[in-house]
Amino acid sequence: MQMEVDKLNTGEKVAGISAVLLFIFMFLDWFSVEVSGGNGLFTASASTGGSAWDALEFIPIILVIAVVAALGVAALRLTDSTFEPPVSANAVVAALGGLSVLLILFRIIDTPSVGSFPGVSIDVSPSVGIFLGLLAAIGIAYGGYRGMQEEGTSFGDVGDRLSGATPAGSPSPPAPPQQQAPPPPPPPQQAPPPPPPQTPPPPAGNEPPAPPPPPPAAG
Repeated sequence: MQMEVDKLNTGEKVAGISAVLLFIFMFLDWFSVEVSGGNGLFTASASTGGSAWDALEFIPIILVIAVVAALGVAALRLTDSTFEPPVSANAVVAALGGLSVLLILFRIIDTPSVGSFPGVSIDVSPSVGIFLGLLAAIGIAYGGYRGMQEEGTSFGDVGDRLSGATPAGSPSPPAPPQQQAPPPPPPPQQAPPPPPPQTPPPPAGNEPPAPPPPPPAAG
């Protein structure tokens, strides 16, 4: 099991653990609701709580997507999958984690409204669950960013990849080899001169008779 976990880098481990914790924390009370009222003769109060699923409308959907993305990256690494998304998976996790942090912070500052009723006071305040969820979301964002650094990717590279340009810092494609001019053809070789014509020897048996010797000189 230890060898399987070693396939994940540090950032992917942090993001995966944080994703599991965030999913668990979403079932805790993220808000406490205090209701009190009376008609002048008596007063009554009650308190209740609401989880992320109860009080955050569409925000839990974003949180679940961030959880699935972080766990999906871990699953790809642990199964040695050859699938590679068009952009860095850790960059997607970092972006979703950062968005989750912003949404949770927004709901801490601006608590959900439950309406108002005559003679009834309703007080909604953040509970411990939302702060635990915030920490887990920060862990997802940090883990995704750390995973990007460990694999040598930046948000600038992701932007260049999405725009179709060559990522900054990545080696440029090798230039095509220059075509060399073909060597010049060898000079034409001159044909050797033809041999001089040879006189064929006279046929045998038809040789002319040898001339007679000169006569001796007189006296």
